[in-house]
Amino acid sequence: MKKLRGLFCLLLFALILVPNAAFADGFAIYEWSAGGVAMGEAYMFAEDDPSLLGYNPAGITRLQGSWFSGGISYINPRGRVDFHGAMAGGETWSNTEAPGFVPNLFYVKQQNDKLWWGILVLSRFGNSTEYEPTWPGRYNSYLAKITGVTIQPTVAYKVTDKLSLAAGLDINYIKLDLKKKIPQARLLGVAGPDVDFELSGDNIALGWLLGLNYDITDSTSFAAVYRSKITQKMDADANLSIPALNTGAHGEVTLPDSFTFGLGHRFNENTRAEIGATYTKWSTYDKLEMVFDKNLPTSTDIKDWKDVWRYQFGIEHKLNDTWSIMGGYAYDNSPMPDERMDFMVPTGDRQTISIGFKKRSGNSELAFAWGYMWIKDRVVPGAKYSPVASDYADVRDNTAHILSLSYTVHLK
Repeated sequence: MKKLRGLFCLLLFALILVPNAAFADGFAIYEWSAGGVAMGEAYMFAEDDPSLLGYNPAGITRLQGSWFSGGISYINPRGRVDFHGAMAGGETWSNTEAPGFVPNLFYVKQQNDKLWWGILVLSRFGNSTEYEPTWPGRYNSYLAKITGVTIQPTVAYKVTDKLSLAAGLDINYIKLDLKKKIPQARLLGVAGPDVDFELSGDNIALGWLLGLNYDITDSTSFAAVYRSKITQKMDADANLSIPALNTGAHGEVTLPDSFTFGLGHRFNENTRAEIGATYTKWSTYDKLEMVFDKNLPTSTDIKDWKDVWRYQFGIEHKLNDTWSIMGGYAYDNSPMPDERMDFMVPTGDRQTISIGFKKRSGNSELAFAWGYMWIKDRVVPGAKYSPVASDYADVRDNTAHILSLSYTVHLK
């Protein structure tokens, strides 16, 4: 009972530290453990690590007994925007310092020789983009924050010595907070100062997942994970600097389903490597539409995102009985078409290199990692923020440093 109470308190702590940063394709998050960060998130065949529950849930049948792991990733993005044209031409703005903290918790228990179960708390989706309220892109957005938490109960079954299957639920929480300015002339038909507009709301919805792990040989394994799409139907509040215009709002967004595949190979007792790929069906994010109860017309922001692949590679080498070193690389394709680029999620193709270490001591392990991400420059068309059609903005020099720490213990 004490262990269960402790687990509940840790789950509650993770919910308090709700993550709000996005650093993968679209607004997906993959920074689920220090070992995963160190290996470019190619971490489907990790050894003695319950974070398998996130990367490869069928792989938890590799774990003997009960395991717990907890950790946090710190992600600090930076970037600049150059404006060109009649409105704010020649101005350069930097995004406001807005580091994200992404916590994770995993608990796995072997029930018998065939059955395992576990529960995790992590974030699959999130975003935090913020600029000064006076910046030139304020009519599109000066704050876009998506906060996401997934609680995933999972069971895994060992069908044969080589094949394991898993199934689980994705209890998905999303909180949305958007801020922008609206010209008073556009809203009320009379000249005046810009009107502040904030949209905020949250919702919980259910998804599901399936996993497969197959040992091709004693040294080589294959894994696949499917995560379902999740439809978030949200009731929100629209608050304006003219209080008489405040109103309720309603919207619906379908978060994408995805397929992840991985191949792992052990070269010898000390060295192993993985390659993997994730296909995310971002085409479910076709628009962001909000219907208001009164005062404001329906707002429809066409997205038309496309389905994309992410590729990752990682290697781990045991230096001795205490220390291991890891390295990784990941490439994310951006799902956002050029004509739909905006400041809410200014995403481009992304590359990440990473390195990390593990230190073992008794029945516990400490892992830490550093990653550096650089993002391809993109152009935001003036139609997203300016009444002048010829205007445009260059989003450039977007980078992020990622620091991650995890602690794992074999309970029994």
